[in-house]
Amino acid sequence: MAAIDYLTDRGFTAKKHGMRVRIMPASKLTDDVRKYVKANRLALLAELAANDGRERRCSWIVLAPGYRPFTMMCEPITYEEALAEVQIRWPGAALK
Repeated sequence: MAAIDYLTDRGFTAKKHGMRVRIMPASKLTDDVRKYVKANRLALLAELAANDGRERRCSWIVLAPGYRPFTMMCEPITYEEALAEVQIRWPGAALK
């Protein structure tokens, strides 16, 4: 939880809103904290998402009709989110 610790040590809290990180209190944000959040957004999202008890991964094996199995790389997402993303691109595809 190193990314979140940086914020809490400075008196901030963070929440995940979709693929965004919301920092509170926003009125006390400094340029340094803004730069930190921008540079560490993915780590912050992963740490915030990890607290909901659902598995998230950055790589998924895709089984698409007419293709050899391949690996999809992405930001940390759940199985359901990955499957929805895959089926948009390759209808009938599954995940392993």
